[in-house]
Amino acid sequence: MKFLHKITGLLQIWAALFIFLALLILFLPAQTGKPLCLIFFMLNGSFIIVLLSWVKSIKLVMKETGLIVSNSKDLMWAMDSRLNATFICGDPEHISGKNAMALLNKPLASILPEDARDRFNTLIGENQPFSMECLISKGENSTLPVEILAEPIQGSGQDTFHGIIRDISDQKKLQALKKELNSSKKLKNLGDLAGSVAHDLNNSLAGIATYPEILLMDDTLSPKIRASLDIIKESGQNASAVVSDLLTISRGIREECQLLNINTIIKRFMAAPEFEKIKTAYGKVDIEMHLEPELLTISGSYRHIEKSIMHLVINALEETAATAGRGNGTIVLSTANHYVDSEKDGYTQQNLSPGEYVMLEVLDAGKGIPEDCLNKIFDPFFTKKKMGRSGSGLGLTLVKNTVLDHQGEIFVASDENGTKFTLLFPALRSELPTTSQPTSIEEIRGKGETLLVVDDLASQRKIAQTILKNLGYKVFSVADGIQALDFIMQTPVDLLILDMVMAPSISGLETYKRIKKIRPSQKAILASGHSESEDVLKALSIGAGAFVKKPYTILDMGIAVKEELNR
Repeated sequence: MKFLHKITGLLQIWAALFIFLALLILFLPAQTGKPLCLIFFMLNGSFIIVLLSWVKSIKLVMKETGLIVSNSKDLMWAMDSRLNATFICGDPEHISGKNAMALLNKPLASILPEDARDRFNTLIGENQPFSMECLISKGENSTLPVEILAEPIQGSGQDTFHGIIRDISDQKKLQALKKELNSSKKLKNLGDLAGSVAHDLNNSLAGIATYPEILLMDDTLSPKIRASLDIIKESGQNASAVVSDLLTISRGIREECQLLNINTIIKRFMAAPEFEKIKTAYGKVDIEMHLEPELLTISGSYRHIEKSIMHLVINALEETAATAGRGNGTIVLSTANHYVDSEKDGYTQQNLSPGEYVMLEVLDAGKGIPEDCLNKIFDPFFTKKKMGRSGSGLGLTLVKNTVLDHQGEIFVASDENGTKFTLLFPALRSELPTTSQPTSIEEIRGKGETLLVVDDLASQRKIAQTILKNLGYKVFSVADGIQALDFIMQTPVDLLILDMVMAPSISGLETYKRIKKIRPSQKAILASGHSESEDVLKALSIGAGAFVKKPYTILDMGIAVKEELNR
């Protein structure tokens, strides 16, 4: 605009001088007119030179402006009082899928979806600057989030509004990433909180979950006392499972992986007495199973895969039972081998790494998940049910984190006919081991071997000593790592049972490192109220045997001790 004002001013000055000198030369004598004519041509030439330099500058500015506009993803527009587009500039094809000629002299709002079109026209009618966001359809399966900025043109003859339609897809992606980051931070904080109390809580639960089991080994107990102890033991084990769930949702909680067949986990879960109770509560719902007989194996945590199946099945039962009156009261549980040969998987319509997967699907016949809840169902404590009555809001969070910790993927499809969860785990082509673990106390009894329990809590030492003495071992105990070192130097033992967290003394890892320097072949198993930590992995890497998570059962401890002694 400044260039145009300057050129206009120069043209006006030049026109005035031209007329003045022309008249002057016309009325002056020839002798006087010739010099003035020469001056006139010199001034005219100077003006042309100046004008050409300004034209060159204008061309340069217009070229730069054109480059900026052509590389912009924004659509710049103006429209008249009839709301028809009179000016289109920028990249209309990127925004609307149409070129500028297809948009000119047509209602600008025609490229907007119907609900946004009405809102746009209403805001235009208010004759005030405004901004709004909406989705513009660019094809059958393609939409683009945009922001519309508009401002009335004051004192114009034809155009009444001008503005910009801007692609904000990158902003939306950034917002989604920030939301995911905030969610990850919340999960980390929750995990840190859970981890900080898990050790003490699991140590406390050992007295409730494990000691009744020790007492139940007494054959002289009356049936009434035995039944009471069973209730106490079950309550302690249930409480321990809740703590385990809290640790699992924090992610990064390591569990010992083994070769698994998901069909086997499903069949064992369905045959368990606990599931029979669940199924009885939803008796009007049928369960169909379609299990691939040649299912490939995976590497994973049996306990976490089983709990994921449990949460998905219970959710499916609840949703289907709530709408079973409509007719179809059936949930479908299926497995399959799934091969992905390109980044875009044809079955899930998602981007997946090529390779072999084991697929687990749970399909219910409920009324579906509302669209506004689909992106929240995996958030911790998100639930549409009443907290404390049905669900804690942690089940689906545990499922998702279990899948991700197994380097898998999880997808959800839902409509008014039901919801389908699809879980994919990286597959292996390995045969399951044929060996089986002991299943009875008699199979894990010792032969008088000497064991040393190292734990900073007297109650934990008492529990471990009682269990191991009842299994036929000679057992000693000490309260910290320093005492363990002194004991080992005086009295060799066949096996150490090491607590990993001992305050304020040295840790279980440091204790084992120092003992290994004295007795390089010393055998040990590890025990902790935490799940597997970095210290546990380091201790395992330098020679420790199994890791037993507190609160443990007699069978858990007995198997770990027996296997390590026989190793």
